[in-house]
Amino acid sequence: MAINPPIVDLNSMEALIDELKNATGMKLDHYQRNFLEKRINFRMEHLGIENYIDYINLIHSSPVERDLFLDKFTINYTYFFRNLTVFQNFEKFIQFYVRKLEKSKKIIRIWSAPCATGDEPYSLAMILDNIKKKKKIFPDFKIYASDIDTNAIKLAVDGEYGEYAVHELPEHYLTTYFTKIITELGPKYKINDQIKNKIEFIQEDILKGSHVSQKYDVIFCRNFFIYINQNARDLFLKIIENRLYNGGLLCIGGSETLARKFHHFTCVNLKDRFYIKGYFDKNESYRNGIARLLGAKRITKKHSPSRKIKKLLKTEKTREKPKRETKLIDDIKEIFERKEIKEEVHDIQGKERTEVKFTKIVVNNGTLDDNIKHTTEPLIVPTEEGKTLSLEHRGKSLKRRELLLQQKELYLDEKIKYIVTQSKFLEGEREKIDELSEILNKKEEEIINRTLVLERITRQMELRERNVAQRETQLEKRLNLIEQYSRQMVEQERRFSNDSRKFEENNSNEDEINSFEEKRIDRIKTPNEKNELNIPKGYYSLINSFDKNERSTKLTINGLGSGIALVFKDAINNIFAMSHITLPSSRASKQGYHLLFPHTFVDTSVQDLYNNVIYNGGNRSSIKAFIVGGAKLFLDYDMTYQENIDAIREELAVLQIEIEGEDIGGLSERSIKYDTINDVFYVKKTWEFEYRKIK
Repeated sequence: MAINPPIVDLNSMEALIDELKNATGMKLDHYQRNFLEKRINFRMEHLGIENYIDYINLIHSSPVERDLFLDKFTINYTYFFRNLTVFQNFEKFIQFYVRKLEKSKKIIRIWSAPCATGDEPYSLAMILDNIKKKKKIFPDFKIYASDIDTNAIKLAVDGEYGEYAVHELPEHYLTTYFTKIITELGPKYKINDQIKNKIEFIQEDILKGSHVSQKYDVIFCRNFFIYINQNARDLFLKIIENRLYNGGLLCIGGSETLARKFHHFTCVNLKDRFYIKGYFDKNESYRNGIARLLGAKRITKKHSPSRKIKKLLKTEKTREKPKRETKLIDDIKEIFERKEIKEEVHDIQGKERTEVKFTKIVVNNGTLDDNIKHTTEPLIVPTEEGKTLSLEHRGKSLKRRELLLQQKELYLDEKIKYIVTQSKFLEGEREKIDELSEILNKKEEEIINRTLVLERITRQMELRERNVAQRETQLEKRLNLIEQYSRQMVEQERRFSNDSRKFEENNSNEDEINSFEEKRIDRIKTPNEKNELNIPKGYYSLINSFDKNERSTKLTINGLGSGIALVFKDAINNIFAMSHITLPSSRASKQGYHLLFPHTFVDTSVQDLYNNVIYNGGNRSSIKAFIVGGAKLFLDYDMTYQENIDAIREELAVLQIEIEGEDIGGLSERSIKYDTINDVFYVKKTWEFEYRKIK
């Protein structure tokens, strides 16, 4: 009769896990069930999926989701030189190990599994390269790094990291092996190709074994065993055992331990979880050197039981005492044998003496009388009365002996019952100990998992606190800048109002405005003591080097903000002009403001500045432009800076003026200084102490 297979509910966790195993090819049975379910539920919550069957259909139909599940399945939290003492002791070990190597060995091979984003294998490579530079004789090395996470492998291959990843990195390694890159999101650190070429990154499921058929001198497998079950641990440790040379180093996570059945591995540093394969197969010199190197006591083959069940095992051994039980059973057998012998003796003692008349020798037919001797005297034959007394005496003696034997039998029966009871009790105690051991192991795993979760949460909280503090600092700076700009705008508006009133009072006739150069109020003509023309918002300045009365040599603007400094220069005719622009369009201006101060707006400033240069002797074909400014200072939705930049480029394109150079964008406010004598531009941002040359 055929047996029907069990029916699996399609809308269940079991069905979903089966689908994931088939779709991804991963051995999900090897992972802790709680960990597996948490990662699945996390992914479903992220996608807003409530039913298992819906996620099964998505996995079945979407290869993209299968890849995303693999990427999110692992926890890639790491940074360079995480747990610094591990790498310090590794550096000591590898130098000792190399001294003990055969001279024919020309390369050291290391396996990092899982490698996450590459922080660990890169840390090992930097240590080995640093040693190789110092030592005249040191073999070459190759590091293989494996991980199942595709995105993590891509990040590792790129080798570009943020500030947090290198926060524990010693300064020497940071300056020697990294190149600092400034981005809008902050500084990045890129690992040099010299180190990248020493590592081969492999995307693979390490529980299935490595694709590289190599034996290794060192294997790093930290914080991986806590995520997989006991069977998977045993299988993977077999893989490690086969891939590691005798005398080689295995390093695991700080909260992980190896089972005692893996006797080929000996712990030589409990704090950093350093294990040596075949430690006791090495000579005494090697063992003593390792002990001295890692600060450990002399290691022997005697292993004490786990501290957590030591007392229970001690109690069990005290109660068991198997040799004593065996002795009691042997004693019981001996007593029963004696009983049978004594019963035979009782039958013999009932016999009478026999007289042998021919030789006058009395023969003892089995009695216990020791007084019978050979004699030549006449034999004394006992009378009937003597026989009767002797029999009665012997009968009483037998009864007493029977009572004693019965008492002994009862005692032995009680003893046997006690032994049987004790045996059952010990069996029960063994079962309890096994149960307690399982409970302790589960609790230990739970504590480890909780500790890891708490550590991860703590790190996340610390990162959030730092981010919040940075945001608060940025907001304070922005508020200060807003307040500063508000005061400047109020002052500028007041100044514009006064200038406008004066202009109206002094110019009653519109025809007089046509005296282009004489009646302009938005041009800065008077230099300071440094012969600099400092241009405020909405104003412009012009320097004609051929004019004998011209003593100004530099054009400057302090605090551009999101505004633009537009420079026109005719190097042939020595005409130089600069305007300070703040807004892209004059369409929103009121009461003819753009007529009085055209250099406030892009669409009026470009043409007006161009006309001024031509009016003062510039040549159309030799005029070139230079643009500085356009910083993003305020909130994300404020796009004035970008509008200014785009508008200026359009206006210059209409006039067909070549843009010789730019220094635009960014997050910091600039100040600009243009040396017209040497044709050099200088820029200083708010956080800089001195001007720096940009052209």
